[in-house]
Amino acid sequence: MANPSNGRRRLLKLLRTAGYSIIVVFLCWQIWRVRHGLGDSLSSVGWSAIGLAAGFTVVGTFPGFLGWRLLVTGTGMRLTLSDAAWVFFLSGVTRYLPGAIWPPIVQAALAKRVGAPAAGLMTAGLITLVLTALSGGIVGLLAVPYLAATEPMWWLALPLVLSATGAVMLAPRLFKRLLSLGQRILGRGGHEIVLPTGRTSMGVLAYNVLGWSCNGTHAAILAVALGAPPASAMTLGIGGFVLSAVVGALSQAPAGLGVREVVLGLTFGVLVSGPDLITLLLLSRLLTTLGHVIATLGVLGLLAGTRFVAARRDQPGHHPSDHSRRSRP
Repeated sequence: MANPSNGRRRLLKLLRTAGYSIIVVFLCWQIWRVRHGLGDSLSSVGWSAIGLAAGFTVVGTFPGFLGWRLLVTGTGMRLTLSDAAWVFFLSGVTRYLPGAIWPPIVQAALAKRVGAPAAGLMTAGLITLVLTALSGGIVGLLAVPYLAATEPMWWLALPLVLSATGAVMLAPRLFKRLLSLGQRILGRGGHEIVLPTGRTSMGVLAYNVLGWSCNGTHAAILAVALGAPPASAMTLGIGGFVLSAVVGALSQAPAGLGVREVVLGLTFGVLVSGPDLITLLLLSRLLTTLGHVIATLGVLGLLAGTRFVAARRDQPGHHPSDHSRRSRP
């Protein structure tokens, strides 16, 4: 007899795949529809705007790391800066896999190498996901006044985000449940982990708000280059991008692919349209991916180079003055 739960899982997987396929086909059709105007739209952006936008996507990666490290420290674990950067940025590569749960899982898998409890890093990663989504909702409120001008239902986002933020700050039981979830996933328990204080959680939120704002600024820069009013672009643009990124992450699609573009198109459609809108969507996806890759490779490359130099220095018989002595006549 077939297991009903297996049948439901297959049905959900089929529906999810069909939904992603519809979104991708829709986006491809939109690109094809405005294909004749894309060249002019791309040239109107200019390399200076593209470079500035790319810079903000690179910078926007680091506040998230600082917030995660603050949370790790606040839950009773001590990692060196290099170990923390190695765990965070290496686990961040998994953002391109389906589902947002992979970074905490990879962080737990790397815990032994840095002398940290696996359940502790898993829990810190899970709490980070919650606080990252909340901070994204807070920044996304920038777009609400503009969106509510055409659809008043958007005002409901204000009490929802504020109540969710207050609930997380005032309800440590949620974090305890995340701890239990992390221990169950790992099949390990019994390790007592200090929950983050409200001050620590507020600090993590502040770092993530800064990171979201930097990432959203890249979209505002592109919108201004495409003719959008600067004041609207810096509010609706930043808030709209962050809303699309949060929805994309919650959709479980790899890096929110497709889902983020649909939401971003709905919000930015107030500022730009036609080929300009499609150009913005394409450049936003390209630059955010490029910024994350540059930051990740830069940090991991720097760590690898530093450890290589340190290993060479610690080799028996190696002295820094050897080379200078050999170079003398």
